[in-house]
Amino acid sequence: MEVRMGSKKGTVCNGITPVLTQIQQRLQARPKEWLEALQQEPAKFADLEKEIHRAFAQMADQVVAGLLAETTADADFAAGAKKN
Repeated sequence: MEVRMGSKKGTVCNGITPVLTQIQQRLQARPKEWLEALQQEPAKFADLEKEIHRAFAQMADQVVAGLLAETTADADFAAGAKKN
């Protein structure tokens, strides 16, 4: 089973490790961007909060996709799924 992130045309997800690496990279860069945005336009805090929630929801979806990809890559999983 092939798991894609984002949509049917999204990046193929091969497992949890690459997903966690990508999330770690995003988490190192994004807080700096968010802080700068808040410092430049404090009145847009509500918009920034929504953006942060969307970013974390997207990361959670990516973790789930990584787990699903890793789990379904196992031949035993596919055989078990066919029995049900």
